Amino acid sequence: MRLLLFLLCITIICKQTSSSTSSSPSCHDNERTALLQFRLTFSIENSASSDPSAYPKTKSWMPVGNRSNCCIWDGVECDEESGNVTGLDLSSSYLSGSIRPNSTLFQLVNLKKLNLADNYFRYSVIPSEISRLTKLRYLNLSKSSFFGDVPIELSNLSMLVTLDLFSNVVSSTGTKLLKLHEPRLSSILDNLKGLVTLTLSHVSISSPVPKVLANITTLRSLSFQDCGLQGPMADDIFRLPQLQLLNLKDNQQLVSVLPEFHAPSKLEVLLLENAGFHGKIPPSIGNLTSLTEIILYNCNFQGSIPYTFGQLTKLTIIDFSSNVFEGSLPASLGNLTQLTYLGFGANNLVGRVPSSIANLTKLTALELSNNGFQGSIPAFVSGLENLQLLDLLDNDFQGSMGFDKFLEYKHLQVLQLSGVELILPRNSVAHNNSNYPQLVVLILNSCSLTRFPDILRNRTSLQILDLGMNNIQGPLIPLPNVVEYFMGNNELTGEIPAEICNATSLYSLILSYNSLSGEIPPCLFSFSSTLMVLSLDQNNLEGTIPDTFTSTCDLRLLVVIDMGSNRLDDTFLIWLQNLPNLQALALGSNNLQGGIVAKSTGFPSLQILDLSNNQLSGNLSGGLLRDRTAMEAGNQGQTGYLTVVVPVLLLGVEMEATYPFFITLSYKGRESPSTLILKIFTSIDLSNNRFKGSIPDSVGNLVGLQALNLSHNNITGSIPPSLGRLSNLESLDLSNNFLSADIPQQLEELTFLEIFNVSHNRLTGSIPQGNQFSTFTNDSFEGNIGLCGSPLSKKCGQTASSSSPQGESASDNDKDESSAVIDWIIRSMGYLSGLVIGVIFGHIFTTNKHEWFVETFGRKQRKKRKGNRKARRN
Repeated sequence: MRLLLFLLCITIICKQTSSSTSSSPSCHDNERTALLQFRLTFSIENSASSDPSAYPKTKSWMPVGNRSNCCIWDGVECDEESGNVTGLDLSSSYLSGSIRPNSTLFQLVNLKKLNLADNYFRYSVIPSEISRLTKLRYLNLSKSSFFGDVPIELSNLSMLVTLDLFSNVVSSTGTKLLKLHEPRLSSILDNLKGLVTLTLSHVSISSPVPKVLANITTLRSLSFQDCGLQGPMADDIFRLPQLQLLNLKDNQQLVSVLPEFHAPSKLEVLLLENAGFHGKIPPSIGNLTSLTEIILYNCNFQGSIPYTFGQLTKLTIIDFSSNVFEGSLPASLGNLTQLTYLGFGANNLVGRVPSSIANLTKLTALELSNNGFQGSIPAFVSGLENLQLLDLLDNDFQGSMGFDKFLEYKHLQVLQLSGVELILPRNSVAHNNSNYPQLVVLILNSCSLTRFPDILRNRTSLQILDLGMNNIQGPLIPLPNVVEYFMGNNELTGEIPAEICNATSLYSLILSYNSLSGEIPPCLFSFSSTLMVLSLDQNNLEGTIPDTFTSTCDLRLLVVIDMGSNRLDDTFLIWLQNLPNLQALALGSNNLQGGIVAKSTGFPSLQILDLSNNQLSGNLSGGLLRDRTAMEAGNQGQTGYLTVVVPVLLLGVEMEATYPFFITLSYKGRESPSTLILKIFTSIDLSNNRFKGSIPDSVGNLVGLQALNLSHNNITGSIPPSLGRLSNLESLDLSNNFLSADIPQQLEELTFLEIFNVSHNRLTGSIPQGNQFSTFTNDSFEGNIGLCGSPLSKKCGQTASSSSPQGESASDNDKDESSAVIDWIIRSMGYLSGLVIGVIFGHIFTTNKHEWFVETFGRKQRKKRKGNRKARRN
């Protein structure tokens, strides 16, 4: 009986298998052969695809045996009746190679779908022979390293419904691999009248948005991100009747305005981030009732937020950060109860945050930083129970608020506040409560804190902590898991604990402007290979600078070292010159002594050097003023600001947080406003030391130099004419030395020079009169009785009436007054904290949303900051 049942089961299984096999059509021999030959033109390389779900689909392709039917191969689709191969999806298949013009791929003339996305085609061109596949309705060649001009023959594929050429970009240069310039672009589109999805993101177009798009009335999804589009843009494209997604992000030359919107509209997603749009948002935006996501981040929109936004009740994401919006937020925003992300950071908004925001109970992120919002922090904030990010930095909020209110957000990961009085809970025992949120980023700037919050001592999730500009007293609390630790501008006392070195993933440690004392822990220069910023300036630290630099922890990432204005008593450490990425070194206002042996290959990336106000000596020609690679190159072609980028893990996603640094200049005791440090900025300050010898001619090779301060030393000889080659120089201070001879006429070529001081030397002859020299005052030249000409009262040819000896050093008081035309007390070096986290967090939501939306139509797919950002010193 058992044997009978067993045989019956085997019979049933065999029939089912036979039925299943027979249900699959058999492919034609010629198409199987074409596919197998196509496979042979590629190698399988794991690095060729980036999708985590990638796998080598062609490995299932067998020429003989029970799997020789190509219709059951991975990635192959066949017509059920004819057996013709109609679909080929080899996306994310680890393919590496190129498609040749005679490829057997083009023998598959019945193909309706071709997807080769996320492979590596070795910067080969898209072959024009692809136009033979005239039945194609779906073509996806995205992210596969094709290079060159998109072939005009694509216009022959008149049946296309989906075209995705999302291009790769060379990360180091930003170069786009594919080009599709006019008139080729319009010629192709003019024949693709049935397109539903068109994705040309990161393809170099560099021309206006083609007007022919307005004639493709079937379009639902249109993505032209980072294509170099130019404006203005035709209004009719916004009004395409079927359009649901419009992505024009990262086209800064697309200078255009939003049109009047008509009802009805199917538009669901509008992405204009980092584009050149400007003007006001028309009230007719309220007609876009299908809108679920609108991102206008970092454009130049202005005016008020229309009240009609309250009509867009399907909205889930609004990001209007980094524009010039003004006025108050409309109360009608409270109607948008589906919102998960609301961002208005970095605008000029004022008034009170409307209480109707309390209705937005689905909010996971609220970003209102860098505005002029007033009053107390609204009580409704504590009712938004799903918040994961709350950023209220840099507003005009007043009053006090209990910190424990924010601990009620069980999902909160990012909290950024400033300018309010936070009251810490008195019960220090409660800080172990496991129900408190797992904060990842906490910024509490200028919140009147007088002690370190106990709750933070055991927060293992905390990665970025900024408690700067408070009144926190007591010792520095070590936190082993942080990657960014900002405690500047407080009242910390005691020594820096050696336990700080347990934070082995630390990127930035900023402890400036405190009253820390004792010696620097030896481990501070050997505990972490990730350290990028070390700022200990304006404390009472003493002793030597630890010489614990080792090859096992080579500090290769260090960008900024600032230990100025302490009581360090040491010589200049030679190993500092070996740091390959060091861009700013500030050791001024200490008691450094002795000479400096400068290596010809030292400081390859250095842009800012401050050794002022020490007891350093030796000859200037020893190398400090020559062969500085970064200063010679001047970082020409680089844009943006000196920043530190650190990794942050939020919601299980690795992201990057960017912190720009700034510097404060002072002239005769008057500080200028803090300004961001441009990547091209370079300066040297060796003032108030004991350097001697002459200024080497080689200083003229430092063409990127913008500020040079050699004042208050014992420098002799003449001013080298080669200084006239420093075409970027804005400030030059050579005062209080023993320089002689004339002021070189070549200095008239320094057309950017704003500050010039050669007072109290032994200079003779006439003062140059051209260009910038006509703007300098008597103070720039006094104390040189051999000088004559404007602006001095002594005319050339007259005999000096003064009896003051030439080159006499100024008194201590005078020395203080005219010290350092540019006083790089890089106490002034600070950071702009919390500026980017909120926006990055918002992009998590937008990215996920975009992938879902675009997949529906057949494709799976931190900024300049505005000038109204307020710099906060560390």
